[in-house]
Amino acid sequence: MTRRKQTKTGVPRTRIISLRVNENEARELACLAERRGVTLSRFLIEAAKQAGDIDKARRDAEQGPVVRELQRIRAEIWRIGHNVNQVAHNTNRDLAVSAEQETSVVTAVRECGQLVEKVSEVVRKRC
Repeated sequence: MTRRKQTKTGVPRTRIISLRVNENEARELACLAERRGVTLSRFLIEAAKQAGDIDKARRDAEQGPVVRELQRIRAEIWRIGHNVNQVAHNTNRDLAVSAEQETSVVTAVRECGQLVEKVSEVVRKRC
């Protein structure tokens, strides 16, 4: 429920009367506003704006180029793991591994190690 009030400047204001906080929260909010040298209303408005900015920054970080690169690397590791699993299943079924399959597994494990190192580099650059 809101109530509109005309101001000296002619710009209507809206009073929000349904804000519910306990006494400790009310004191904490008032103290924070006082420390910043603003009214409680202004403090709450600025806090809400900052929260929106934080949400935007979070979305940008979640969808940024670093995340896309990590997702690409994850998909590549998944494909390598799938190939290694196929070789393992064949080995367990036949109890024999060809030299070609053995080489394939060793190569796949090396590729995984290189990808993990690449992930580490991306994360180090990000921090």
